[in-house]
Amino acid sequence: MTSRLAALTARRRALQAECELQRDDVRLLYAGIEHRTARVDQVVETVRDLAPVIAIGGVVVMFALGPRRVLSLVRRGLTIALYANQARHTLLGSLLS
Repeated sequence: MTSRLAALTARRRALQAECELQRDDVRLLYAGIEHRTARVDQVVETVRDLAPVIAIGGVVVMFALGPRRVLSLVRRGLTIALYANQARHTLLGSLLS
C-alpha cells in the first residue's frame, strides 16, 4: 500500500506543477489582452476628446464642398464600406468552412 500512496503522491505533485504552469500561461495571456484593451481604451478616449473638433471640421468641409458633393462622397464611402464588409464576410466564411 505504501508504493500505491507514493505513486498517488507523485501524481498529485505532477498535476499541481502542471496546474501552476497553466496558471502562469493564463496570467501571461491575460496581461497581453489587458495591454491591448488599454490601448483601445486610449484610442476611444482620444476620439471622444476630438469628437467636437471632428464635427466642426465636418461642417466646415460640408460648407466648403457643397451639399451635393458631400452627399456624393458619403454615398461612395458607404458603397465602399458595404463592399468591404461583404468581402470580409465572404472571406471569413470560406476560411471557417
